[in-house]
Amino acid sequence: MIKSYQKILEMESVATLKLEQDRSALEKVRSILYQEKDFIIAKLIAYLKKELDIDYFKYKIIDIDDNIADILVKKDSKIFKDNIDGKDFLKFNAEELIDSRMFDNEDEIIITDLNFDENILNLGYLCDSLNYNYLSYSDEVRDKLSTFVDYVISKSIDKK
Repeated sequence: MIKSYQKILEMESVATLKLEQDRSALEKVRSILYQEKDFIIAKLIAYLKKELDIDYFKYKIIDIDDNIADILVKKDSKIFKDNIDGKDFLKFNAEELIDSRMFDNEDEIIITDLNFDENILNLGYLCDSLNYNYLSYSDEVRDKLSTFVDYVISKSIDKK
């Protein structure tokens, strides 16, 4: 065999192996951020009940831009009654629900996910939303959500 060609085949083999290892590592990282939705949401609802003594239920909404948002709604939420309940879709962008410039929403509506898989929760979305400059959640709700997400991610990292 031509030596230069053999060397190229060996280089290709090493690069392919490295690519497969990197792809596997990336999948492990992604599996930490993308978790089983129903399980995590049930745990989050129970955690918020214990920590804040607030009853939440999960709900799905569609907004004017065809965004699909998974939300937690506080029992007897005025925002939910006035803007969501009984409507086929919101007449505004769903993320406005957590924007302090649009709604006084300290603990009534929590967006847990936006435009993601039906069965998978994107924890990255929740983390990103907690850093939003105009987030309307109270400091206590923000702190409890941060603590919960940090725990879930840390526990998943430890398992990997």
